[in-house]
Amino acid sequence: MTNTQYLPLADYSSKYKVSISTLRRRIKAEDISFIFEDGKYLIQDDHMSTHQRVHRPSPRISDETLVGAHRASANNSGIVSESAPMFGTYSAKEEKGAEPVLAVADRLLTELKKAYSQILHEKEEQILHLKEEVLDLKTLARVLESENDRLNGQKRS
Repeated sequence: MTNTQYLPLADYSSKYKVSISTLRRRIKAEDISFIFEDGKYLIQDDHMSTHQRVHRPSPRISDETLVGAHRASANNSGIVSESAPMFGTYSAKEEKGAEPVLAVADRLLTELKKAYSQILHEKEEQILHLKEEVLDLKTLARVLESENDRLNGQKRS
């Protein structure tokens, strides 16, 4: 019966000269043997080469996609048009049925911009309505003051 030893991330990192961010990535991908104990990750005390590693190539974003992110067109009001995506399409092949993260983020960003524009438009309308009411109240105050002056002039006579 073997007694498996586990090390905290910092100790494993020092012992095997591996960055903590790499260890966290491997934990997230479940490519390394670990346990989670008392709110801390502990890694099996074996060199990473002995751990089972599944090769998962990182998704790449094409240069065209990055350039496309800067091409967002705006209409005269400064609001980004829906027809021009803020970010290009995600170029990595995705699992069937899974929506690319950038596509989801782009869709949510578009919805937020649309909602923000609508709220700004409503607020502008409210401000115009309130300005009209203020003008009406000022006019009413002038009329009442002049009527008051007229009545006060009649009392003295």
